[in-house]
Amino acid sequence: MVEVVDNGSAVEKITSDAIKINQRSGGSATVGESFNVPKGWGHVKLRMKNHSDHPVKVSLIHNGSNKLYIDALVITPHDTVTWKSTDEGITNGLRSGYYTLQWRGSDYKVNGETWGVAGSQPGDI
Repeated sequence: MVEVVDNGSAVEKITSDAIKINQRSGGSATVGESFNVPKGWGHVKLRMKNHSDHPVKVSLIHNGSNKLYIDALVITPHDTVTWKSTDEGITNGLRSGYYTLQWRGSDYKVNGETWGVAGSQPGDI
């Protein structure tokens, strides 16, 4: 099963216990990519890679509530950062619904990539 969201990114069910998230972000100094976390799949792990020669800041917001889960996380040039909802003390999982992962490159164009999984249990990620 593949679910295509508004910006063309894909959320794909890979097993009965995990959903895969894969996005490429770029083209301007601020880029927002959306993905959906289905009800019951709120345990999320994201790996974010900055392919550019300049630092970027990444934020994650739940669109329906405006709750901020990642606030201006700095990713240095050519570095990869892993973020897990369980590491943030979110034991019951993220809210279901659409999220926007915003990349900001200040005066420079963003060139980033995100891989991740959403699971029904903390051990799934």
